[in-house]
Amino acid sequence: MKWGQLSALLGMKSMKQHIPLIGEFELTGRCNLGCKMCYMSHKIDDSKVLYKEPSAKEWIELAREARDMGMLFILLTGGEVFARSDFREIYTEISMMGLTTTIYTNGTLITPQIASWLGSRPPSQIEITLYGASQESYEKICGNGDGFHRALRGIDLLLDQGVNLQIRTTVVKDNIHEFEKMKEIAGIRGIKLGVVNYVSPRRDHLGKNYDEMRLAPKELVDLEETLSAAQAHQANLSEPLSEDSLNIHKELLEIGFQEDDPFPCSCGKNTFWVTWDGRMVPCSIMNKPEAYPFKEGFLSAWESLIRQCSQIPKCKECSACDLKEYCMTCPARLMNETGSYEVPASYLCQCAKERKEREGKNYENLHKTNN
Repeated sequence: MKWGQLSALLGMKSMKQHIPLIGEFELTGRCNLGCKMCYMSHKIDDSKVLYKEPSAKEWIELAREARDMGMLFILLTGGEVFARSDFREIYTEISMMGLTTTIYTNGTLITPQIASWLGSRPPSQIEITLYGASQESYEKICGNGDGFHRALRGIDLLLDQGVNLQIRTTVVKDNIHEFEKMKEIAGIRGIKLGVVNYVSPRRDHLGKNYDEMRLAPKELVDLEETLSAAQAHQANLSEPLSEDSLNIHKELLEIGFQEDDPFPCSCGKNTFWVTWDGRMVPCSIMNKPEAYPFKEGFLSAWESLIRQCSQIPKCKECSACDLKEYCMTCPARLMNETGSYEVPASYLCQCAKERKEREGKNYENLHKTNN
């Protein structure tokens, strides 16, 4: 059995049994960049935020409790994880727990010394977010033009140490013109470029910058078509999925995602997110429901979160909509977009409509070509 098949099986069984297989630890809310579209970030020297952040000892103990309850995959993220002076202590202890560990970072604080240390004790993967392909884009988006060169330096330092690395980007209006250049940056280094194409309103509902930054529905669907074409090409170069793999994925869908389930993902089934201020929530962009693992213990918080997630209503209007198969709706997005789990979000509706119209046009064009 290949690793992908095994992890899919683990995911399937853990969702069925509500085992917390995947933990995501937001170690800090502070960051040295000030990205306009970030769903959550505070200045790196924000003393009020620093005061609320759990200690290294608390994070380590929480990871140990979660591991003992079944957690196998852990993500360490922020904010910017290297903004924590004690990140080395946290990571070192967690790396000895037998967990499959991923680190998210913007890469700008990685020094030769940090890269060497990570190379000597590498995580399963490090993902560095690239916000553009120029100093100008970083200045517009992050408020720090020098961040571009520092991110590239961080990427190259880690690659030199043999660390398993991926670059990802959040595509917004201020960097979409550099999308191909970002692909080149990844390509010449022999690594993949992952893409985040949905920009959420802030989790704490502060500020309205997301509407100025995120792609219009037409732009978003244009990008999706570009990505789909690239993925289709890659799939043609790969081996087809085995019958066992197809059966696993089919069973995964049947077990994990029931008709009345509002979550089209693993949130509240086998996945949890712990915020920088110590709350357990279903995912990175959800502020509610919440539990308190540092106060009540991991098990109690996890059981509370499962219970609360099961009580979230499914949007009836979305469920009855003829665009639902084209839509990327979920409780987190509905709540952040509209303030309710049961009110359709205009932006998501417009994107779904654009996808359906585009599919119709593509079919007509293909029919004309064949005839």
